[in-house]
Amino acid sequence: MAGEHSSRSSSSMAAAPPHDVRKRCLEPKGHSLKLLNRRNQNFPALGALPFLQPRARDLLLAPPGSPGSVPGTSAPPLHGDGFPAALQVTVSGVPWAAPIPPFQARASLEPHPSFPITREPPGPPSTSVSQSATGIYRAGPWGHYWGQRPLWIEVPFWALKPGQDSHYQLPFQAFSPPLFLLPVPELPRPAEDLSIAPDGRKSVWTLTRGSNCQTLSFLNLVDEVLAPLMEPLTPPPPSPRTPSPRAQPSPDPGCRLLGLKVCWQLSVLTEGDCGAPRLDEANAFPLPLLFLSLFSPCLSWKRILCIFFLPFILSGFPPRVKHKKNLISGNAWPQPLQFNWSHLTPLELKDRSVGLQTKSTVGSNPYFTLEGDKFLILGGSIHYFRVPREYWRDRLLKLKACGFNTVTTYVPWNLHEPERGRFDFSGNLDLEAFVLTAAEIGLWVILRPGPYICSEIDLGGLPSWLLQDPKLKLRTTDKGFIEAVDKYFDHLISRVVPLQYRKGGPIIAVQVENEYGSFDKDKDYMPYVQKALLKRGIVELPLTSDNTKDVVKGYIKGVLATINMKTFQKDAFQRLYKVQSNKPIMIMEYWVGWFDTWGSKHVVRDADDVEKTVSEFIKFEISFNVYMFHGGTNFGFINGATNFVKHSGVVTSYDYDAVLTEAGDYTEKYFKLRKLFGSILAIPLPPLPALTPKAVYPSMRSSLYLPLWDVLQYLNEPVISNIPVNMENLPINNGNGQSYGLVLYETSICSGGQLHADVHDTAQVFLNETRIGILYDNTQNLNIPEVRECQLLRILVENQGRVNFSWKIQYQQKGLTGSVTINNVPLEGFTIYSLEMKMSFFKRLRSATWRPVPNSYSGPAFYLATLKAGSSPKDTFLRLLSWNYGFVFINGRNLGRYWIIGPQETLYLPGAWLHPEDNEIILFEKIKSGSDIETTDQPKL
Repeated sequence: MAGEHSSRSSSSMAAAPPHDVRKRCLEPKGHSLKLLNRRNQNFPALGALPFLQPRARDLLLAPPGSPGSVPGTSAPPLHGDGFPAALQVTVSGVPWAAPIPPFQARASLEPHPSFPITREPPGPPSTSVSQSATGIYRAGPWGHYWGQRPLWIEVPFWALKPGQDSHYQLPFQAFSPPLFLLPVPELPRPAEDLSIAPDGRKSVWTLTRGSNCQTLSFLNLVDEVLAPLMEPLTPPPPSPRTPSPRAQPSPDPGCRLLGLKVCWQLSVLTEGDCGAPRLDEANAFPLPLLFLSLFSPCLSWKRILCIFFLPFILSGFPPRVKHKKNLISGNAWPQPLQFNWSHLTPLELKDRSVGLQTKSTVGSNPYFTLEGDKFLILGGSIHYFRVPREYWRDRLLKLKACGFNTVTTYVPWNLHEPERGRFDFSGNLDLEAFVLTAAEIGLWVILRPGPYICSEIDLGGLPSWLLQDPKLKLRTTDKGFIEAVDKYFDHLISRVVPLQYRKGGPIIAVQVENEYGSFDKDKDYMPYVQKALLKRGIVELPLTSDNTKDVVKGYIKGVLATINMKTFQKDAFQRLYKVQSNKPIMIMEYWVGWFDTWGSKHVVRDADDVEKTVSEFIKFEISFNVYMFHGGTNFGFINGATNFVKHSGVVTSYDYDAVLTEAGDYTEKYFKLRKLFGSILAIPLPPLPALTPKAVYPSMRSSLYLPLWDVLQYLNEPVISNIPVNMENLPINNGNGQSYGLVLYETSICSGGQLHADVHDTAQVFLNETRIGILYDNTQNLNIPEVRECQLLRILVENQGRVNFSWKIQYQQKGLTGSVTINNVPLEGFTIYSLEMKMSFFKRLRSATWRPVPNSYSGPAFYLATLKAGSSPKDTFLRLLSWNYGFVFINGRNLGRYWIIGPQETLYLPGAWLHPEDNEIILFEKIKSGSDIETTDQPKL
C-alpha cells in the first residue's frame, strides 16, 4: 500500500508536488547499517513517536490533512519558516500526532560537530498525553516517557523539507534543547552481543554477533563514507524516477570521535522486496520508530538515516535495562515517587512464602520484591559491637524515624570467638538480641557475617590466633583456614537461621564474605564460603560486596553483586554490568563520611553532597545502604589500621561523620535525609526520638598513681622464654596467645652497643626504669649506652591495631617478631609480661598500694581519679588536654586510646556505663603525667 504526502509552506502558497509515502519491508536478516555524518544544516525537529509492535503494519508518516493521513484530519498549522508544526503517524490504523518544535539553530557546534548523546533538559517535560498502538505515552516538544524514567537522547535523522522534491535528502541537525526522547526496550530473553565492523567499503559497516560487547570508535568520517548525505541544497528539476545528483566528496575534518557500545539482540533492517512490512518472529521485540525516506520506489536501508539505533547503543553499559542508560547519562526526569511499605515490615508481614527477590520484566527496570511486592532497600549501617547495648534501641528508632527500612551490620569473628572454640554472644555482643530489637522496631536486617569484614576493626574481624601458624593463608581454601571458618560458622549460623525472613525473623539478605575482589587470592574461596552458608541453612538472598573496580574479581556466579561508592558516578556501573545485566542495582556501602587515623585530619563530608547522591539513588530506584548511619566507637583495643605508606592506627572514635554522631545525636545529614525520605514515602514518618542527654561533670585530678614496674606483680604469671615470642604465640589464654594490648619483654645485658629489634607496632626501650629510646616497625635500631654492670633491658611493645585491609593482613603478628641483638649478638633469657588490660586485671589492681602523684612523672604508669556523676548519670566526653598518650578505663571498661597528636581530642563516655555518684577512672599514660581530666558535652574530633 502506498500513501501520499504533501505539505504547504503557507496557506497562501501553491501546493507543492505530492510526496510518495511507501510501506517498506522490515526484514530482520541483518547485514549492514550506514553510519552518519551530521552536517550543520538547520531543520525542524520531529517530536517523540511510539514504538512499532512486533507485527505492526501500515506505518505511514504524513502531516495531518495530507493524502497519506487519516481521513477527516485537517492540515497542520505552520511555523513562521514554513515547516509544519505537527506530524501524524499511523500505526496499524491508529493515528498518533507528534508536535514539531519551532526551528532552532545550534551554531555553537561549528566548526567541530559531534554526536551529542545526552543533554540535561532546561525545563520541565511536556505533560500532554497521546494514545498510540503501544499504549499511553507522555509526548511533547520535550520528548517521550517510558514508565517512570525518561531517556533523553539527541538523535540525528532524516528530515524532508516541505516544498522540495522527495529525492532530496537532508541530514537533520540535533538541536538544544533536546528534541527526541526514546525508551530503551526490554528484551524477552538474554541479549546477544553485537559488534560493528567495516565490510571492506568505508561507506558500510556490518553488524555481527559476537561474544563480547565492544566499544567502537569512528574517526575521520569523511565524505567517502557519507557521500549519500551530501546532496546539493538547490534541487534540480523534479524527476521521481531519476536518481538524485550528488555533490563531489570533500574532506570533513570537523568530525569527532563517536564512541559507541552495542550489546543487543535486535532485528537489523536491510534491503528487501516490497511487500507487507514484518518483523522476524524469532527476534521480535519493539523497535524505535524509523523515519522513512519518502522517495524510493522500494525502501532501502540506504534511504534510512540513523535507523535510530542510538537507543540500543549505550556507551559503557549493556543496554538491556532502561535505567542503565539513564545512569550513564545522568539525565532523567522522574515522575514523583510515592512508596508505601507500611505492610512490608517485620511486625506486619505474618504470612511469608518468598523473601527478598530480584525481578526483571519487559518495560521496567529490574527491581527487588519482598513477598512479591516491589521493594526499595533504604538501608543504614549500625554495628552493634560499637554501640553500648543500652543504646541499641535508641539508635534503631532514630534509623526508623529518618525513613530507613533496613539496618545492616557486620559480625566480628574476632570478638565472638576470642579463643578457639570459646564463643561469646553475651552483653554487647548479643547479635540475636540486636536483630530482634530491629524487628520489634520495624526494620529489616541485612547480615554481613564475614568471615572477613574489614570494618576498620583489628585484622578485618579475623581472630588473631589464626596468625599463630605463619604458613596458614588467610581468606583462601587453605585447610587450616577453612577448618576454622567451618567451626565458627557451625556456631554462628545456627544462631542466625531462626532469624531469617522465612523463619519469621527480619534477616532478608546475607552477604558472602566482604570485598574479596580487592584480595582475590583464591578463585575457589568465595564459592566455598557461599556453600558453607547454604549448607548450614541460609536461605535468604545471598549477595557479595565490592568496590566498583573490583566487582568483576569478587562476584560469584548466581549471587547478587553489589558495589560500594562514595558518590554517584556515571561510569561507576560499567564493571557491575559486565557480571550482571538483569539485576537491580544495590549500593551496599554508600560512604557518607570516612574513618580517621592518628596524626591525620578529621574527615568530613558535605551534607548537601550526601543529600544529592541519595536523591540520585532514589531517582533511579537504586537500593542503597548508608555506611555509616551511626558509627559508634572503637572501644577497647578493637581498632584496625592502615599501612599504605606507614602503619597508622584508626582512632578510637568511629564517628565516621555519619548520619548520627558517635554519641547518637542528630546531624544536618540526618535532617536532610529525613526530609528527602518523607517526600517519597506515602506514610508519615515516626516522630523523632528524644536526644540522649549530655552532662558536664566537675573536672578531676589524679592524686594516686602506680608506675608500670609496680604493677607487674598484679599481672598474670609471665612467660619465660629463651627467645622473644610474638604476641599471638604466647602460651597464654588456653594456647590462643594474646590478641590486643601491650607486651613487656625483659632480659639482662652487660654491655652497650647497637640494638636491633623487629617491633610491631611501637616500642619504648628502658634500662631498668629509665627510657632510652623508641622503636617503630620502620625504625628498628637504637644505640644502647655503655653500662658498668649488668642492667635490665626492658622493651614495652604496643599493638596499635592490625591492618584490616589488603594482603598485608597475612603479616600482622605483633610484639617482637624476631630475634633481638646487640652488635649482631642475639639476646637470650626473656621474661615476657602480657598487658591485656582485662577487667579482671583492674579488679586485682584495686588491692594495690597506690602512691601519691608527684608533680611530674615520666614513664608508663597508671593514674587513678574519681568522676562524680550524681544520681542520674548522663553521657559526656572526656578531654585530656595535658596528657600525652594512653588509654582510659572507666569502672574497668576500656574506653579506648587517646593521643595528643590528634585529630581526636575527646573520648565518648556513655552514661549507661557510669554508676550513680562515684566512678573509678584509671588512665594508663605511657609517656608523662598530665594534670586535669575534664568533661564536656560536645565532642572534639
